[in-house]
Amino acid sequence: MSRPGPRVAVVGAGNIGRTHLNSYRQAGCAPIAIVDVNFEAARSVAQEGDLTPYRDINELLAEVDLDAISICTPPALHAEIAVPALRAGVAVLCEKPMAPTITDCRTMITAAESTGALLTIGFCHRFQPEIETIRNLVAQGRIGTLLSFRNRFSGPLDGVESLWFSRPEISGGGVLMDTCVHSVDLFRYLVGEVEQVQAVMASTATQRGPAVPVEDTAVLALQSVSGVLGVIEASWRTAPGEAVLTLSGSAGRLELDYATLQLTLYAEDGSASPIEVARGDRFVRQARHFLACVREAEKPRVTADDGLRAVEVLSRAYASAGRSPSTISKQRSEESA
Repeated sequence: MSRPGPRVAVVGAGNIGRTHLNSYRQAGCAPIAIVDVNFEAARSVAQEGDLTPYRDINELLAEVDLDAISICTPPALHAEIAVPALRAGVAVLCEKPMAPTITDCRTMITAAESTGALLTIGFCHRFQPEIETIRNLVAQGRIGTLLSFRNRFSGPLDGVESLWFSRPEISGGGVLMDTCVHSVDLFRYLVGEVEQVQAVMASTATQRGPAVPVEDTAVLALQSVSGVLGVIEASWRTAPGEAVLTLSGSAGRLELDYATLQLTLYAEDGSASPIEVARGDRFVRQARHFLACVREAEKPRVTADDGLRAVEVLSRAYASAGRSPSTISKQRSEESA
């Protein structure tokens, strides 16, 4: 007789919370509860599946013997949700960024260490099959000595001025915290630890919308401890969107177009060879891996330290630009640009 799956709940009834719910189901696990401070939102999601709605994490922990939760709320709430769950011995998969501040990240790690509970971060791109292939090809020396990394995730997020993403007290920052946190983790995963980081950023009024209190566009320059250079670009305001990753070496380069998921290897002579990769949904693969860690004590691919390191790099990036996430002091209008 097959044993029952882990008892899993999702905290946050928004889009990413729904993504986690569906990913667990596709991974063979039926979540049992949904939590949201907006109880009507929780009830609405609960009605779409066999879920019990709750208003907050403490109510849930008091009533249900849980094995694991996904935290899919705005970043400012991550620590206050994760800490009581971890102290109760519940495994936690926390969406990125781990938390807006280094202090909150360390508080979460301490809570996990106090009970030995699993704490992992939602760096889902590590579970993208093409990213796994790139990592293997670089390790095999297929592009020679790795020299540079470029990643751009951009596209218009119209209406961001009315969303929590642009409220620093909730988000912890702008496009750096929202988007570049993934890019920083990709750099660490594919290249290595960050030794140097410099950032420039702006918030600009355009026909797409007004300037916002956080950065809507940013560029980071990085260098790894081994000397590999990196450029990370992100924007909520540029159109059309672009999602590309390029790793260049002494004997070729690898390019991934996220729009088509086409991975291409360019040789020294400029010839291009498409790399065939078996497709797989990164969120489903992340959920399946998390469940294996909960059920079978499999080693997590993403550690709490990975979450902390990414926030540390972003904190250094903000400092290099002479500003904090909540003090975008120079805002240009389209007319004055």
